[in-house]
Amino acid sequence: MPFIPTYKRNDVIVEKDECVYQGFFQLRKLTLKHKKFNGEWSQSMTREMMVRKDAVCVLLFDPRTDQLLLIEQFRPAVLQSESPWLLELVAGMVESDESDEDVARREALEEAGVTIQRLEYMFKFVPSPGGLVEYLRMYAGEFDARLVDVSQVHGLDDENEDIKLHLVSSGEAIALLEEDVENASTIMGLQWFALNKGKLLAKWSED
Repeated sequence: MPFIPTYKRNDVIVEKDECVYQGFFQLRKLTLKHKKFNGEWSQSMTREMMVRKDAVCVLLFDPRTDQLLLIEQFRPAVLQSESPWLLELVAGMVESDESDEDVARREALEEAGVTIQRLEYMFKFVPSPGGLVEYLRMYAGEFDARLVDVSQVHGLDDENEDIKLHLVSSGEAIALLEEDVENASTIMGLQWFALNKGKLLAKWSED
């Protein structure tokens, strides 16, 4: 049975919307109230929301060699971790004139040096709905592992990217879920792949 939310967008009243910081991210201060589950209206409240563009993540999979291509890069938001170098999926933010497919193909080439052959939509999610305005949309992308040179470092210098490639078997990739993989989209992408690999292979074999 599908989930049907109790209320809709028009059950929220935004009384004030202020931009308090503009940089790589935007910080907005909202004053709002919303319908409560007892039918009454909540008191007015203020919430600070970090806003950035939606993003696309791509799980790169070669069905012929049964391999996945993951990337490793530095992330300053996890400096408190044992290592701020995380294992991730190819990903990038969506610009105003781009489709999801455009982003997926651009980022796969920039971050991993590969050309995507087919794309399959997986799902979308909100990384932190309590304070971050952003959707991440997840895709599986077919690529040719035979053309990958893992000794090459990728990424754009003007975006301060320094990306290392990891070409692993699908079994090794799924086994990473038993470890402490800290990147949420990587965890969810691998979980989706573990559950849907058979369906994905069947669909791509039909195309």
